[in-house]
Amino acid sequence: MSNTIEGLDKAPETLPSGEGRAESSLRRLTIGGQPFFVLKQRGSFPDMAYDHGRLLAQEIEDGAFPEIVSTIARGVNLENETLRHVASALYRCYSDRILNNSSEEFQQAVDGLGAGYRAGLANPEFSQLEVRDALIAIEVGNIIDGLSRIFQIPGVRAIRAPAILALVLPSLADPDAKAYLEEAKREPEKQHDIAAALAAMTGPNNRYDFGCTGFAVPGALSRDGRLLHARNLDADLFHWNKAPVLSLLDETGDNASWHKYVAFGTAGLIYPGGISGMNDAGLSVSLHQLSTTQLESGFLFGHGDICPFTQQRMLREAGSIDEAVDLVKDAKHFAAWTILVSEAKTGQVCRIELNGDRVRVMKHDGEAVPQTNHFLHHDMAERLFDEDDNHFTVTFGKWLETHARYDSVSAALKTDAGQERIDLAWAMNWLGSSRDGALEKMRLAMPTPPDPLAAERAYGRVPRKVYSQLGSIVLADPGRRAGRDEVWMTTGDRQPSPHSSYSGWQLDWDGFEISPLPDDPVRRMESYAEGGRKNWEESLVRYLWARLAITRPRDSEGDLLRRRVTAAERKEGLAGAVHLIDSAIELAAMDRIVEVPYHYMRARLNHAAGDYAAAEGDWRLLRAIWAWQQDKPAVAADWPVAAPRVMPLMHPYEGALVGLLSVVTEDLRLDGTAWNGRAGRLEEAHGLFTQLLQENFGTDGPIHFDLENWLDLLEAVSDEGGQAVDLPEPDFVSGE
Repeated sequence: MSNTIEGLDKAPETLPSGEGRAESSLRRLTIGGQPFFVLKQRGSFPDMAYDHGRLLAQEIEDGAFPEIVSTIARGVNLENETLRHVASALYRCYSDRILNNSSEEFQQAVDGLGAGYRAGLANPEFSQLEVRDALIAIEVGNIIDGLSRIFQIPGVRAIRAPAILALVLPSLADPDAKAYLEEAKREPEKQHDIAAALAAMTGPNNRYDFGCTGFAVPGALSRDGRLLHARNLDADLFHWNKAPVLSLLDETGDNASWHKYVAFGTAGLIYPGGISGMNDAGLSVSLHQLSTTQLESGFLFGHGDICPFTQQRMLREAGSIDEAVDLVKDAKHFAAWTILVSEAKTGQVCRIELNGDRVRVMKHDGEAVPQTNHFLHHDMAERLFDEDDNHFTVTFGKWLETHARYDSVSAALKTDAGQERIDLAWAMNWLGSSRDGALEKMRLAMPTPPDPLAAERAYGRVPRKVYSQLGSIVLADPGRRAGRDEVWMTTGDRQPSPHSSYSGWQLDWDGFEISPLPDDPVRRMESYAEGGRKNWEESLVRYLWARLAITRPRDSEGDLLRRRVTAAERKEGLAGAVHLIDSAIELAAMDRIVEVPYHYMRARLNHAAGDYAAAEGDWRLLRAIWAWQQDKPAVAADWPVAAPRVMPLMHPYEGALVGLLSVVTEDLRLDGTAWNGRAGRLEEAHGLFTQLLQENFGTDGPIHFDLENWLDLLEAVSDEGGQAVDLPEPDFVSGE
């Protein structure tokens, strides 16, 4: 890793007189061979958006936009022509409604960035409509996600589908599709088909990706007396780090009471303050996304703004937590989010949980506070697991995952806050942590707890995700002394991003300058290399590539597909993903580590490809680990390493999935159900699912709908055999 930031000696780039709309300058830097941009702007939000688009036009075209636009196109490009028209109309309806019901200022900024981008290139690839869709895709995705869940519940679908489809009808031009949608308002069968179309629009693993982990530590509890606010951004945008952008923004020209602020983003991100940032009053923020079916409030009955822009407004307009809360309460919202906000001067940290018109606030004085992707306020918490909840988690595995991340970071903060341990390095290590909170609870409950490494994972229920794109850390001085505020941002020089280099910058609010720190301005967490896990760390990249082979299909020229994959392309993608996971397993084995998620996912992918013999080998290994953990008779298996550094732990949920799914594979491999041990394996899986139900939800209360789905699948496999069932998509994200 180079400790040098190159390009600082060059003059910043500006737009020629008369071409820009704001006072904007762009530094094009290189850090460790990775491009890095510092954008400094003064003016109104729409004018700054125009200059952003123009200065970074090529980076926008090469960066995250192609992924966003291709994902949208692939999502609506269904095989059935009528449903393809319906899917396109659904997307157009809700994309237009969100933008049209946003504030005039936000609409002007969207138009401004699009105009700037298109003026900055001779032959821009993306139309103004595609730019608009890309800029608000995060909120439209929330809506499609919620609609998909509504249509999955038969009773709810029957009640709500007619009104939802009525909204879409004006967006349809095709007469056959229009007639189909009119009939679907009344016909349950057609509503069921639209449910399948919505599920296809969400894409493989596409809505499992809410995995941001954050925490805020008041200065009184940190090592150097400054407030520390850190977060991972987990977003399904793997071109994010082609053009990471650190922005210093000033909109105070006509609003003297407003604040200058610094924000973290990428080329084309219109609201960098909507991810995370800090203002000159010492207020820091980060945003955490959730799924919801409560979609009528906000934009159907009044103007609103997408939540990232609302958070950016907090940075520019709020000088305290109370002012930030008031701003959120005064706004309208489209979906479910949590904003974590901290105030350096008072040491106060606040969670603002919102969903449509409902806003709930939890203030913490002098406490270190973690945040993941579920509501915590008693009014907002997910407890019914139906459409009446304020938010939902799409799978039971995801439900476990967000709670496990919260538990991991919460325990670490409880142990280290106020002990002069929490500093920049501590934050970097926890943003890139391998600790699985659910496994750690199991480990500590054992009579003789094994090595802590047994409760660590490459991916799954850990703070570092397979789609982590940004780590940001704010250090804010409670005394608001000049030169004491710092921001640190990942450069993306390696994946996953929490393992990449962080660049550190010092803020001069009065002079409106941002400069690299004079000493040690580039740092990276070194704990894995120092701990003898260098090869294992490289395995994280191979697993990430395996996911891209499935979720980012490309044509023969290497361009991202804007259509559904063919059967041959799907087969090729599965083969490529398996090959990459083979490599990940081999690299981990070089450090004598056996990674449960690698073997689980390889089994799932080989099963999906029809290679049941290969899948059975990984199921056998996982069954061997589970048998060892339960002190049951040994299961013979091929291990990737003769003597693992430590035997990995498995969660009962994994034990249940392995038991059930291995039976499905065996039924297909042996072409029948008459094989020894089948009934006992299914019985054990049923017992584990039941145990999970009782431990997490009690005996009488509602349980997570996905856990019910697994129990239904188990019953079908037991009665009809593995040949009779369709398995859910393999989940790279939870890495169950």
